[in-house]
Amino acid sequence: MPRILSLACSPSGISFVCSAAALSLATQQDLTTPSTIEKGLNQVPGKLLLWDTKTMKQQLQFSLEPDPIAINCTAFNHNGNLLVTGAADGFIRLFDMQQHQCAMSWKAHDGEVYSVEFSYDENAVFSIGEDGKFIQWNIHKSGQKVYEYLLPSEATGPFILSGFSGYKQVQAPRGRLFAFDSEGNYMLTCSTSGGVIYKLNNEEKPLESCLLLGGHRAPVVTVDWCTAMDCGTCLTASMDGKIKLTTLLAQKS
Repeated sequence: MPRILSLACSPSGISFVCSAAALSLATQQDLTTPSTIEKGLNQVPGKLLLWDTKTMKQQLQFSLEPDPIAINCTAFNHNGNLLVTGAADGFIRLFDMQQHQCAMSWKAHDGEVYSVEFSYDENAVFSIGEDGKFIQWNIHKSGQKVYEYLLPSEATGPFILSGFSGYKQVQAPRGRLFAFDSEGNYMLTCSTSGGVIYKLNNEEKPLESCLLLGGHRAPVVTVDWCTAMDCGTCLTASMDGKIKLTTLLAQKS
C-alpha cells in the first residue's frame, strides 16, 4: 500500500499535487535508538501526481528523472506557475506548471531533502536536508548555491523523545521544518523545547538566532507561520501531541 508523503494545493484552487511512495525501508529497521537510523531509508520508488480539485480525478503523473523517487516535500509559488519539490535522492526539482514539465533539477543535499520553500521574492529556493544544512539556491542560475548554514540537529531531526529507564522514541522528519514571516526576513525552525526564530542576514552571517518560543516538553517536529494585520501567528507541534500557538506583535517604529 503506497504512502502519501506530501500534499500541496495550487493557489488558484483548481488543482493539487500529491506525492506517494512505496513503504519506507524504515519499516524494516529498529528505530528505537538513534544509532540504528541509517541514511536514505526513504529512497524507494515514488510518484508525483496532479489532481483536479473539482472532479477529484488524476490529471497526470509527472516524470521524475533520472528515476522515480519518493518526493518528501512540495511547495507552489504565489501564482501556482512553479512547483518546487525535495526528494529522497537529495535532488530539488523545479516544475513548470504550465508545461507540466521539470524545468530544472540539481543535487541539493547529502541524503534526503526534508523541506523546501520559495523565498519572499521567489528568486530563490530554501531547503533543509538530512545533512543538517539550511541552503539558499538561486533558481535563475540553475540551482546555484547562494549560501549554506549548518543548523542544530534538533532543527532537522531525527527527533528523539527520551523517557524513563532509557526509553527512546525516534521520529524521522515529516512535515514543514521551517517557515518564513510575511516579508521573508525571519524564519521559524524546530528545537527540543519549542520554536527558534532566526533573522535572515547577508551571506557572511546568513542566520542569527533572535527569539526562542518555548512551552514544549518534547521536541518540536513541525512548524508554521501565518500573518494577519499587525500580528504574526507561530504554530509549533511536538512529539507528545501538543500544539502551541504564539502570537507575535509587530514593533511600531
